Amino acid sequence: MSRPYRFVIADDEKGVATGLQNQLESLGYDVIAVVTDGERAVEICRRLLPDAIFMDIEMPVLDGLTAARQIAEEPGTPVIIMTAHGHPNLIDQAVEDGVISYLIKPMTTPSLQAAVEIAVARAREFQGLQEDLDHLKMTLRERKLIERAKGILMSRKGLNENEAFRLLQRQSQDRRIPMAKLAESIIQTDELLESPSQPVGQTPRPVRRPMEPPAGE
Repeated sequence: MSRPYRFVIADDEKGVATGLQNQLESLGYDVIAVVTDGERAVEICRRLLPDAIFMDIEMPVLDGLTAARQIAEEPGTPVIIMTAHGHPNLIDQAVEDGVISYLIKPMTTPSLQAAVEIAVARAREFQGLQEDLDHLKMTLRERKLIERAKGILMSRKGLNENEAFRLLQRQSQDRRIPMAKLAESIIQTDELLESPSQPVGQTPRPVRRPMEPPAGE
């Protein structure tokens, strides 16, 4: 059985926050925190990583849209804005700030449930895209390491490109380490060998200090 969704509520009106909490809990969701200002909302999202946060626009310390922008960027928590104002400019601004859903108060239970499902689905979609992007970045980095290591082997051992790649592949299998990890080790070793160093047995010259004047002068 999957765990219930975990939500944070940010609203400085206690009655509204309590009513929303009761609605969410009646739908089987968990409300893990209720805060009354935008700054606290940002802090709690970074610490607890909820599935989404329900945020009022007009709040003390930090308004809802400014807080929503920070929360959407880091750590990427979906933001559902709640407001009594449905002005198009506000909606456009909310979308620009990364808001997933926009609810007009008072909220019915069906509209609330629909907003929850949409927010969580969108969040999972974004998470999947981010994971794909991270994988592509890692793959590109590994390919660059392998290409650089092949160049080092070709130069130092007089191999052609295919021979260098096969040597990397064989050594990776024999040592049971990823090819990119082996390539990184080869690059580090090559940089160490290429770095200028003092010849063995050469004593460093002592630093000559200026003569001190006789005492009393």
